[in-house]
Amino acid sequence: MGDRSPTAIRPARIAKGPVDDTLLVRRARDGCLDAYRTLVERHAPRAYRVALGLLGRREDAEDVTQEALLAAWLALPTFRGEASFATWLYRIVTTRALNKRTRTARTRPLDAVAEPADPARGPAEQAEEHLAAAAVTEAVAELPAAQRVALVLYQFEGLSYDDIAEITHSTVPAIRSHLYRARRTLATRLHDWR
Repeated sequence: MGDRSPTAIRPARIAKGPVDDTLLVRRARDGCLDAYRTLVERHAPRAYRVALGLLGRREDAEDVTQEALLAAWLALPTFRGEASFATWLYRIVTTRALNKRTRTARTRPLDAVAEPADPARGPAEQAEEHLAAAAVTEAVAELPAAQRVALVLYQFEGLSYDDIAEITHSTVPAIRSHLYRARRTLATRLHDWR
């Protein structure tokens, strides 16, 4: 593909109805900005959740997601289609998130999401639930990177062992081992919250 500058991008209409990622990638490689926009709309929310799960901070997750989407656009000519576009994008997100986490060199808990108060539960129950959520967030953030990645992608994003192995350039047995260790560590650290 030639020039990737915005002026070289040809806007084109995307057909109505469901279009598979393979066609969208092909059209985006040909410079169709609408095709790439559709890919972004389809995969950005999950990419953000993966980044948030790995980084624990909304601002960092937003930055990494944007960087990954831009990197994917620029690297689209090198995408060989051996994996799905989603798997390829999540690999970029995971790599960038782990690199950012290494650069920041300290663990920060996930930002608390304000939930509407449940009138059926009292303040003590709500406070305990928030404390438990904070404990889980902190325990996940303290896991070694390989375990945290496997846990976030499998438990929170529902990806298969095969997909996670492909994203992390690992093997299915290694992913199973990381998940086992992560769960065992979390069970130990969160024993008091059962």
